[in-house]
Amino acid sequence: MRRGTERETGRGKGERARPFPARLAGVLRRIIGAPDYESYLEHCRAAGHPPRLSEPDYVAQFFEAKGKGVRCC
Repeated sequence: MRRGTERETGRGKGERARPFPARLAGVLRRIIGAPDYESYLEHCRAAGHPPRLSEPDYVAQFFEAKGKGVRCC
């Protein structure tokens, strides 16, 4: 079965709407494993529900899911 492209499935539209520096920052965050709250907000908009987490809550949950607590060092 053939998979649809981003254009056919409608995915990635929000990503293209963001300016290049914001997209680059998102890619770099994914590479180094940092949380990307803007992507979370975009996901919530696309799914049609309001965000359930504030940015500090999102970051804390992100690191807890990775098995690391939030810490500076």
